[in-house]
Amino acid sequence: MWLHMDCVNPIGLKFEHDGIVSDAAERWHWYPSAADIKVIHYAWSEPHGKRLISETTLEEFLAVGSSARVVNARCRFSPLEVVKRARSQLGRADYNVLGRNCQHFGSWCYEGAAFSREVFKYGVIGTSFGLVVSIVGIIAIGMARASW
Repeated sequence: MWLHMDCVNPIGLKFEHDGIVSDAAERWHWYPSAADIKVIHYAWSEPHGKRLISETTLEEFLAVGSSARVVNARCRFSPLEVVKRARSQLGRADYNVLGRNCQHFGSWCYEGAAFSREVFKYGVIGTSFGLVVSIVGIIAIGMARASW
């Protein structure tokens, strides 16, 4: 399952965060706890001082924003293959807001191509700065697609 969340950083800027549900504990009965669900996403690593693709609890995933929702995306792969693809990236530390962010990761796991709605949206709607971001984003997307 691909999760998407709207967030606001400490200085008030809005951003989006995505992750892949990798494990739902079998001990669930009817009402699972957020501590029982595992999510693979770019998470801040204090020891490393940077973002790494990590497997955390849903509780930790939700700590950076408000409630999450499921992305209704066309999936090229089986659920097991999506999780296998996500796990193959664990420990990856090359986060880049324009070319390798959590949305690129989620779309690559689900659709086979790295794409960021956020980079596209802010690049297209923005002013001349947005045009620069868009051009850099397109170049970065091309590089990300080639290297994921």
